[in-house]
Amino acid sequence: MPIQEIPLELDHLLQKGGLVYWQASNNRRSVAVLSPWAQDILGEKAENLVEQQGWYEFLHPEDAEKTRKVVDSIEGTDTYQVDYRWSIDGENFTWVREIGRRKATSSQDFEGLLFSINEEKELESKALNISEWEKRKLGRELHDDLCQQLAGMLFFTNNLVYQIKTGRDTETLVEATNEIKKQLQLSIEKIRCLSHGLNPVSLKKKTFQECIIELIQQSQTLYSVSCQFNLSSDINFEDQEKASHLFRIAQESINNAIRHGNADTISITLQREANFGILTIRDNGSGFKQDPRETEGMGLDNLRIRARMINAAIQISNHEQGGAMVRCKFAL
Repeated sequence: MPIQEIPLELDHLLQKGGLVYWQASNNRRSVAVLSPWAQDILGEKAENLVEQQGWYEFLHPEDAEKTRKVVDSIEGTDTYQVDYRWSIDGENFTWVREIGRRKATSSQDFEGLLFSINEEKELESKALNISEWEKRKLGRELHDDLCQQLAGMLFFTNNLVYQIKTGRDTETLVEATNEIKKQLQLSIEKIRCLSHGLNPVSLKKKTFQECIIELIQQSQTLYSVSCQFNLSSDINFEDQEKASHLFRIAQESINNAIRHGNADTISITLQREANFGILTIRDNGSGFKQDPRETEGMGLDNLRIRARMINAAIQISNHEQGGAMVRCKFAL
């Protein structure tokens, strides 16, 4: 049976939006109408899928039964939404989101839209990987930095006990005590910095600019680097999620500059350009050994994914005057 025609203007409009229109009978088990360009998503010509009884056979085994239950549970003309993996050959799957409803004319007939969500699922997967990566990173920082600092304090404390027992002069004891105090203050600051890294950025009590300045001050204290900043005050953030991702981009860029680029000077600027904001982090370190666009790694992937989550454009590059630069442009 040939495909029933969809108005050309409607089909062109749907195609621009990446949407496939469909009509189905027999409780969604066979397709009666399908957008001609469905092959772009489903990998098979639309006419080859029409009137087939085995629509669910093209779904991933883990998704087929779930999808069938969702469709069968719909009452009246209620709308349903379900995500599933679709494949023609049973090996190469594409993620699809289907939105549908029963047609008012027949309880056995459905209509709806479907579209690819491969990019969304890829982002979800990478976000989970980032979460695991950040946990491992925290573990390394606790072991490599904080544990070493605490071990140093233990050494100084044992040395102080020895000096007291051997009757050293007051000046020597005060010097040893001050060293322990200094190490303790650094450890407290390190713990505070790590805890801030775990907690979401809150704009209820502080502006985004104040959060960045606090991050800069912590970096200067902990790593003895020089941080310069120029933060425009006419950029206000009402979107908590956007502010959080931008803060993490700045935080990770500073961390990369210090740990991997051996930078001792970092500049952070936040400026407005028409209806966009631009956050730039630049350092005087060694930069990237390879082209950042061709470099893989969770650190840089983290920056790219956070930018994509807020529909921002991010540029990660070596600066012409030396060092690395991260530039993130986002809508206000």
